[in-house]
Amino acid sequence: MTGVAVLGFGPSASAETPGTCWDNYEGTVSGYMSAYSQVNCDGFLGTASGNDLNWNDSSGSFQGDAYKASSVVNKGNCSEVKFFLGTGGNSNLHICLTRAEGFVRDLTDDYWLGERDFGSVNNAIGSHRWVERTACSALAV
Repeated sequence: MTGVAVLGFGPSASAETPGTCWDNYEGTVSGYMSAYSQVNCDGFLGTASGNDLNWNDSSGSFQGDAYKASSVVNKGNCSEVKFFLGTGGNSNLHICLTRAEGFVRDLTDDYWLGERDFGSVNNAIGSHRWVERTACSALAV
């Protein structure tokens, strides 16, 4: 009887569990990064193994996806992902996601160059490129 009562208070067997960044990190192909429109890596935007210097154009891995990312995954093999405010992949305003970090669940508390004065990274990424760690002066947290 007690077991039945405990089961009655638990989640339904049919309840859907939302995806998590860890699940998506595990499912991402090695050598790729992915971006999501919602926190906790929900709302898949796209994935890339190379640079995409304009997330808003109609070419590259991200097409019309600029300024929509709220979470990101890095499962790169040999470098970090450097995200930029704006297109072109050369803005001084950037933030990097290291391979060791793996993912950022919520970009609302990450800021360009790690400074609040430059604004939140959330819904502000316009391009990315793969770089060596030495090219990163600000890291996602």
